[in-house]
Amino acid sequence: MNVRAGRLLATLVAVISSTSAGGAMAEVPVPPKFLGACDIAFLVPSTLHDVSGSASCQPFTVRLARDASGKEVIPVVEVEVPVAAMDTRNRSRDGQMREMFRSDRFPRIRAAAHDVSVERLREEMGKGLEGKAPLDLLLRIRDVERKVRATASHLKESGERVTFDLEFPVSLREFDLKAPSVLGIVRVGDKVSVKANFTLTVIRSP
Repeated sequence: MNVRAGRLLATLVAVISSTSAGGAMAEVPVPPKFLGACDIAFLVPSTLHDVSGSASCQPFTVRLARDASGKEVIPVVEVEVPVAAMDTRNRSRDGQMREMFRSDRFPRIRAAAHDVSVERLREEMGKGLEGKAPLDLLLRIRDVERKVRATASHLKESGERVTFDLEFPVSLREFDLKAPSVLGIVRVGDKVSVKANFTLTVIRSP
């Protein structure tokens, strides 16, 4: 009887251990997902005076994953900006801008980043107040896509909220864009400066 009782006890211990291990596996935290938003400011040089404008991107999501070494990465993130949302506070000028972008056929400007190392960004932007990190974007305007080198800075992580800035230049010529002129005198420069402030908020699963 003692032998049978010993075998039964060993079996129960094995079953309990197996169940506990399975529970531990199930409790491994899932990489978080974020809801993203951004406010954009752009500056267009011209022969008369620089023109400033603003826009907002569409809400987007950011999913974190792990690479083969276990480090956090963002496999892909895509952001869209409606051309109709771009505003220079001048109706006539805004109409010319939308015509240049051919917004009737291409209503959105798209930007994407692939295989972004979260650890690298956090480390480089965390080097004091002036910490900056390069980030390559694929920018698509109308039917032209080009790689653009951006600079990320001013990283702030607070609880379930992350904010940072992203700056990059856009060459109108490289995107086959011909800027309008006024009476052939006031002309727009080629390099447009873009600065976007991003906010990422953790999405909690129900």
